[in-house]
Amino acid sequence: MNSFATGASGLTRRKALFGVLATSALATACGADEAKPAAPAPTQAAAPAPKPSVAATTAPAVAPTTAPSAQPVTIKYITEPGRVDSGVKDAVNAYNALGRKITVELEGVPGNFGEKVLTLGAAGSLPELTHSHPRDYHPWRTGGLLVPLDDRLKIEKDAADLVPAALDYWLMDGQRWAVPYNLSVQNMYFNREIFEKAGQKTPDEYEKEGKWTWETYLDLARKLTSGSGDTKVFGAVWMATFLDIQLGVIWPFGGDLWDKERKKTVLDSKAALDAIQFQADLAGKYAVSPNDEEWKQFASAPSATWGAAFGAGRAAMELQPNDSLAPHVLASTFRKGMAPMPKGPGGRIVRGLSVGVHLFKGSKQTDAAWNFAMYHSGKETEKLMLDRHLTLPWRISTQAAIATSMPLKDWESSAAYGENMKAVRPTPYVARFADINKVYNDAYIPVRAGQKTAVQMMVELKPQIEELLK
Repeated sequence: MNSFATGASGLTRRKALFGVLATSALATACGADEAKPAAPAPTQAAAPAPKPSVAATTAPAVAPTTAPSAQPVTIKYITEPGRVDSGVKDAVNAYNALGRKITVELEGVPGNFGEKVLTLGAAGSLPELTHSHPRDYHPWRTGGLLVPLDDRLKIEKDAADLVPAALDYWLMDGQRWAVPYNLSVQNMYFNREIFEKAGQKTPDEYEKEGKWTWETYLDLARKLTSGSGDTKVFGAVWMATFLDIQLGVIWPFGGDLWDKERKKTVLDSKAALDAIQFQADLAGKYAVSPNDEEWKQFASAPSATWGAAFGAGRAAMELQPNDSLAPHVLASTFRKGMAPMPKGPGGRIVRGLSVGVHLFKGSKQTDAAWNFAMYHSGKETEKLMLDRHLTLPWRISTQAAIATSMPLKDWESSAAYGENMKAVRPTPYVARFADINKVYNDAYIPVRAGQKTAVQMMVELKPQIEELLK
């Protein structure tokens, strides 16, 4: 459910093209998590490492709260209307069927959801629960509307099974502000039939040879692009204009977003600039990915987002999050394959996403809300999401058995998913990331169109980003 529609940041659909926002985050999102990320290039300052996952060894600051309520209570869970069916409704219905004296009411709130939450907070009428993409919740956090969760996690036995990186997407100011109910990562999917027709080795074959790199990716993309107009086959579809999604290329090139204090951007390093230019050139220079005009050919697809060109059989390769497969790719009939993400000068570092469940402050039913939140983050909900192909495992015990815990298609590879999950690095979001994302998105579009270089873009953009980092 990684759509290119706008979210709390208010970006337009056109400008946010492939800037997948929390909508996939909701139904899952672009992925998420971590094993042990590869080290950044020596010349690049890394974002601060997340604190270790909370353990149940610290004296509890709150009483254990996951036991069912003694008295019947009703709690409210709000989200955007389009996200109600992103696995959330299934989790709520399954929980309510347990008969726990806690009833969860799920409500889709129309309009600008981020602003609606702030309005409810100002009026003192917040419900108990919501969820979000980790780039979108910061105004609620800085506005004092969310409950910090570390004290509860320290005494929650089941929390030890949560993948550390899935939790650390929500680490800010020394606290975690959500528990995960989704984990998605970027993967490389390919159309096996296009490769065979062209007589080219596939990405998984190059991976076995230790030669699956971004250089190989570009070489294949150029060889596999053919035709023109509405029958053109694109070698490598990559439309991302959002900064956090582009980390899937920036990180393995050896670049990064900020210095370790997150006060200055390092996007003007040579490694980061090379990665940004590489992505732009896929459309503007090499024409192996659709430009904006060519992308209009896919506007009538069931969901004009990730996988639209690939699902139509007109892409040899597409880098996309696993949660986006359902709208297009799973239903396609051509023979497919997948591989881990390519390696770059910085190694294999994978961008992912964890969607998280928040507790709002001010409720008298916070303990009941926490009981549901841990169910939402638990193995029962994880299985619901896995069965719908909307996530990868966010629990350690399930990841360890990924080959049997997921209903994989015959062309999917548990080994490739495992390799990518092992290489995930949590995105170091900052309080005003939505604003940074917008100015970056706007500045990048001319680079992708070949009207500017990445170097020229960053000369103008760096002062704007650093002002927003203050």
